[in-house]
Amino acid sequence: MNDHTAWHGPKPLHNPLGVARLGEIYSRTAAFYDEIVAVRQAPAKLKAIELLARQPGEVFLEVGAGTAWAFSRIVEASGSESAYALDVAAGMLDVASDVLGAGSVRAPSLLVGDGRKLPFPDGSIDCLLNTYTFEVLGEGDIPPLLLETMRVLRPGGRAVIVNLTDATDGSDEDEAMIADWKARYEADPEFFGGARPLQLESMLRAHGFAPVTRFYVGPDWPSEALLGFRPG
Repeated sequence: MNDHTAWHGPKPLHNPLGVARLGEIYSRTAAFYDEIVAVRQAPAKLKAIELLARQPGEVFLEVGAGTAWAFSRIVEASGSESAYALDVAAGMLDVASDVLGAGSVRAPSLLVGDGRKLPFPDGSIDCLLNTYTFEVLGEGDIPPLLLETMRVLRPGGRAVIVNLTDATDGSDEDEAMIADWKARYEADPEFFGGARPLQLESMLRAHGFAPVTRFYVGPDWPSEALLGFRPG
């Protein structure tokens, strides 16, 4: 039996920030967050939307939905019925509400909550999206979020997880960017909102996801997009 508290694969840099502090940081930065990162994160998020391939009527949850950049596009294409967006930062969901209210689809359910304790029954979610959220969590908070992701997915359900990554597939430009990021992160993790590069493929496998497929998305914002299924 796997030890779900153990780390599998390359261990990331230490993150000293707790979830409550992260909620404060991202609520404070919500109003201008997309101005800083949206364009650079867009290629990986668009890849995630493609991989998720949410169909109308499927129960869909985005954990760490932030400003609803991805969520708004998904519900615009597949409908807001049975679609839920959760984030620990209330300020992010305030922005998300404005984004969704400006669109042609009625606002779906926006939930302030902790991804380590998802307010959904076992096996109730068809597809789950998580972009650039695992990377801001402390090492001890990543396994509980993976366990909750697996718990709420129905058998055969799928999750797409996107992170900043230091497995850059040999790109010199991306490797230089990540090396600089790591050096500056170690000096001031809070300035980076806890975000540091991860490699989570082995962690997904260790938590029961199968199959798991990894896609690399670069350059400029080196990211991994992981597609994993709950067996069944």
